[in-house]
Amino acid sequence: MKKITRFYKKIIFNIKPKVNIDNINRNFNSLDEMFNFFGTDKGSEVNNQYDKNSDLIIGHGFAKFYEKHLSILKNDTFNLLEIGTWSGASSAAFAIYFQNANIYGVDRNFKFNYKSKRIKFIHCDLTIKKDFNNLIKNIDNKNFKIIIDDGSHILTDIIKNLKFFIDKVQSNCYYIIEDFNAPKDEPHLNDARDEELLIEEIFLNIKNKKYFQSKILTREDQDFLFENIKEIHTYKGNHRVPPYFSNIAFLKKK
Repeated sequence: MKKITRFYKKIIFNIKPKVNIDNINRNFNSLDEMFNFFGTDKGSEVNNQYDKNSDLIIGHGFAKFYEKHLSILKNDTFNLLEIGTWSGASSAAFAIYFQNANIYGVDRNFKFNYKSKRIKFIHCDLTIKKDFNNLIKNIDNKNFKIIIDDGSHILTDIIKNLKFFIDKVQSNCYYIIEDFNAPKDEPHLNDARDEELLIEEIFLNIKNKKYFQSKILTREDQDFLFENIKEIHTYKGNHRVPPYFSNIAFLKKK
């Protein structure tokens, strides 16, 4: 039944009209303005996407952190991978901000509303082996200057994504994790049953090059992280009210 439902969702997704961002003729002053225009919660002022009946204006306000670390890449030609795109609002914003970048968006839902010559959407549930293998086929020969994990926010998913995708990041470029403290702030997202450290604790051990117990990250994996992560920068966003805590981490490769 799930396969049939998925099949029909894919058909509807493929025939559904999408906004061509290559045709958008508008001058933006900042990445935050782009985030707010497209309606991603990465922005500072967007309508509450989690309750359509709410007039609450929310937003993580992550743009200033993205610009701090990534504005130097603004005119470069490179690949960006975003894990967890939902409707594609942030992918659209990134495609305009990074004028020469190729954007690869990955999500398990068929909700991506945008198209561009420089955007490729890959439908993928990373927990399903067949989907994961299909993703690998699409990105196998590519390296990325930016990889963003804004996916499930489930602890083991965050750790598994870090384990696999960090190797795809180019030297002196960034692996970014949004809402890395979500498993701490929202216990239902901590699925590790005390078998894995929280992400902020993993960051501390990486910085100190201190081995830790993990069923996901082997000693070899940890050696790789110790030797290849040059810097870890963490920031708090605008949200301070549950369940909308904000935090973002920029891991810079050596």
